[in-house]
Amino acid sequence: MLLLAPTQTTALFNYLTALFDVLFRRRFDEKWQSNSSSAGLGQQQKLEALSKYLRAYTKIFKKNPRARFFNITYVDAFAGTGRLRGRELGPLAKYFPGWAESAEEYRKGSVPRALEIEPPFDKYIFIEKDSEKCEELKTLAARFPSKSIKIINEDANSALLKWCKQLDRNHERAVVFLDPFGASVEWNVIAALGRTRAVDLWILFPFFAVNRMLIRNRKPPEAWATRLTKVFGTRDWESEFYSSTEWESLLDPKRPIKLISKTADPYTISDFFIKQLRKEFVKVSEPLALHNSTGSLLFLLYFAAANQRSAENRAENRE
Repeated sequence: MLLLAPTQTTALFNYLTALFDVLFRRRFDEKWQSNSSSAGLGQQQKLEALSKYLRAYTKIFKKNPRARFFNITYVDAFAGTGRLRGRELGPLAKYFPGWAESAEEYRKGSVPRALEIEPPFDKYIFIEKDSEKCEELKTLAARFPSKSIKIINEDANSALLKWCKQLDRNHERAVVFLDPFGASVEWNVIAALGRTRAVDLWILFPFFAVNRMLIRNRKPPEAWATRLTKVFGTRDWESEFYSSTEWESLLDPKRPIKLISKTADPYTISDFFIKQLRKEFVKVSEPLALHNSTGSLLFLLYFAAANQRSAENRAENRE
């Protein structure tokens, strides 16, 4: 098996992980306070950051003589239609020259942005559960006849587990983008991606959905608790996010009074998820917080690298 030289492997790892950190260089405390200039732009922040990263990624693998040994793949596991939703001007569009082109560029989702990256990936895999959306993806893919594109009409969790088993870890490297609807990504999928030691993962953590399930003054109902365990990969979230206090009842000493309180805040939840990611990936960056137009925290965007050899070489250079 051909491997990158230590200095080149280290440079690759350092560059890609540092790029993410530079894109979001402000620390957690600074980023988590939304303001009028950034609120509501989460989608664009996310997609622009992804595009910058993908350009740097393909450039390294295509222009580095040793890195060219690997075939590189981009996997979008919740591909949708490839376009963001937006309002149409309809007949009024003729009064706003250039608006249509600007709107089309603004509405580009992760799929067309990835397909337009130069130099390109060797393969593209788009996973979408909705069959109608898959048809739209096929129409989009037809605009790029020279590229190797595979569209999979299947649940993202099951499709990714199959893909991980088929991945040639000795000859392939990949970027996987998980932008789920709600808390639908299961931890066993994230763990499988990490165990490949060949994947760079971008995952959008559904903070708003998770936080709503973490109700106050009592623990979540079992259905929600099961879902949270699938999201975090462990039931330990209960002890991390809740505290309980007991005292003797004056009316019935045999039946103590128990008070359960939610102690988790956004930082606690994020730190716990990062701790879980670090069990499977060798490098996890601080997240980018994405808010809605009213300033409410909706998502946390994380980057995680699974290449153990790169991390070891980086550690050796630090010593």
